[in-house]
Amino acid sequence: MCYPNVGGFGPACNAIEGFSKNLAAELGLNGIRVITIRSAGSPDSRPFQEALDQNKEMADTFIQKLVEDTMLNKLPSTKDIANIAAFLASSHASAITGVTVDATSGTTSGLNANKTPIAFI
Repeated sequence: MCYPNVGGFGPACNAIEGFSKNLAAELGLNGIRVITIRSAGSPDSRPFQEALDQNKEMADTFIQKLVEDTMLNKLPSTKDIANIAAFLASSHASAITGVTVDATSGTTSGLNANKTPIAFI
């Protein structure tokens, strides 16, 4: 996602995802899988909790904007991310490699677009 005021974070994430895909190609012949998990950030993670401790009002506003940019109106918890990682490491995901798994609760590029009611609901 491209968000303003985050400096080089987006390009760094793109570089990690590209490196991961190439690493999967290099190691796949040896039976080694490489998968990247893209998260939208977890409100219960240490960086979010530290931000809340430093400036609760500003952090709450920031987190709410992130939530509003998701299709599910929630951010993934650290438990959600851990469950996804456990699945991807398991034999149930043995055919998955060289990809980035999106665990963002459906983060969109709407950047807090106004939500309009659906006429038939």
